[in-house]
Amino acid sequence: MSFFKKSGAPAPSVTPAPAARSVARQLGVLSSLGVLSAVVITLCTNILVSRFYTRWDVTSAGLYTLSPPSVETLHGLSDNIDILVFLSQSDPQLGGVQRLLAEYEAESKLVGVRYVDPDRDPAEFIALQNRYRLMEGRAEEGHLVSDAALVVARGKARWVITADDIALYDDERGTVRPQLEQAITEGVRQVLQPKPTEVCFSSGHQEPDPDDGGPTGLGALRHTLQKNNYGTRDVDLTGVASDLGLMSCDLVIVAAPAQIFSTVATARLVSAVRRGKNVLVSAGPSLNEDNRAVPSGLEPLFEVFGVRAQPHLIFERDPDAALPIGLGGEVFLATPKPHAITEGLLEGGEARLRVLMQLAASFEGTKPARELLTTSGKAFALESAAGLATTGLVIDAVEHDAEGPFVVAMASELEALAGPEKRGARLVVLGSAGPLLGSTWQDPTLAGTRRFIESAVSWLVSRPSLVSLGEKPERQVALHFTEQSLLEVARYILLYMPGTALALGLLILYRRRWTRAAARSGQAAK
Repeated sequence: MSFFKKSGAPAPSVTPAPAARSVARQLGVLSSLGVLSAVVITLCTNILVSRFYTRWDVTSAGLYTLSPPSVETLHGLSDNIDILVFLSQSDPQLGGVQRLLAEYEAESKLVGVRYVDPDRDPAEFIALQNRYRLMEGRAEEGHLVSDAALVVARGKARWVITADDIALYDDERGTVRPQLEQAITEGVRQVLQPKPTEVCFSSGHQEPDPDDGGPTGLGALRHTLQKNNYGTRDVDLTGVASDLGLMSCDLVIVAAPAQIFSTVATARLVSAVRRGKNVLVSAGPSLNEDNRAVPSGLEPLFEVFGVRAQPHLIFERDPDAALPIGLGGEVFLATPKPHAITEGLLEGGEARLRVLMQLAASFEGTKPARELLTTSGKAFALESAAGLATTGLVIDAVEHDAEGPFVVAMASELEALAGPEKRGARLVVLGSAGPLLGSTWQDPTLAGTRRFIESAVSWLVSRPSLVSLGEKPERQVALHFTEQSLLEVARYILLYMPGTALALGLLILYRRRWTRAAARSGQAAK
């Protein structure tokens, strides 16, 4: 070896041994198999992900989990639905919109989402704005703006969702309530039914005002109908032109009349149902001057459908159904019976949700009438309310005129008429005036009552159920400091954070000194 080094001649080449060549070949084969396995695993993973789409909503309130009505709507699609989003990249609402729309796309391949940034794509935005007849302008900074945040479209039919529909802000309380899912699903329902169904509210017998948005008005019901692409208007059944007005009505709603219906008005309703019109009646017991229950005047209409009204006042005595209000028992929860209207209230044949009734009367029926809501067997009825104002009255001690159970809501359908109609007129009658009033939509605890009314309307006009999703919980978006919280913040800023930084610094300094001391000790030992 020293000879080769001194002479500068190259070292002789060494021929690899057969064993070394074998090991190299094996390593090459294993490397190739590893790469091939990685490719196969990647392909299989992508195939599984494309076939079985799964997302996890880790928000505590399930903000990005679709409600059953939305899923039902998407699964029933038979045509493409386009959702256009006109939010800029800087819009703080864009992230939440994207995550929720991803759920819509995952549920149905017929849903297509397209994002158009008005700032980055002004030409495309203006073209779509003209196509869908959207209002457009410019902000002070020069950015293009529109009153439409999203547009749900199906062919020429379109439904506009504004920024106010995405979330409801309460500046005083500093909270926000998401409502985008409600708006999108309503939009899908709207474009699926581009021709509005005409709903007429009866008037002329002191019915509540359909424009009254309070708890005793019909404004909440009208708003719910309009948001679901129902056209609404009033029809005075006492007027001479009411027969003509009823001609275009798909559904007539008689809600909480304070007066007994006139013979002429009832005859007009009977004539309308003979022509295939549908009727929803919600009326409590009618009382005369002596506070005795008397016929409501609508009996001829009920008889056409095989329904017979019982003029009395019901008291529920089952503690699981009666609410402790007033005398006790006049306000109660009615139990749903199996029917297309009550499917959403039942689970496994048992009542999952019940319907609030107050000051109710009952009905009896023959075919084709069917029961919808009933009381318990502990309920009783009184034909006169004259003695109920007595001080210290014990309601159970009052002599009963009838014993339960009672039927407090019924549905009926006539035979199909000759012509293109596939069915005859339908009737839903409730023995209480309360379910159609505004409190049903304003009180979140009345989900069962709300769902019952919405399903009844849908069944009457043979349309999909109205969209009434459960409200998402409010979230705090503003900071509210109390004196105690300010002291806590001060402790974090002035004590905890500097103290933690100082402790970490001392720990690092100690570690460095200990490392250097150990190194010096090692060198001294050598």
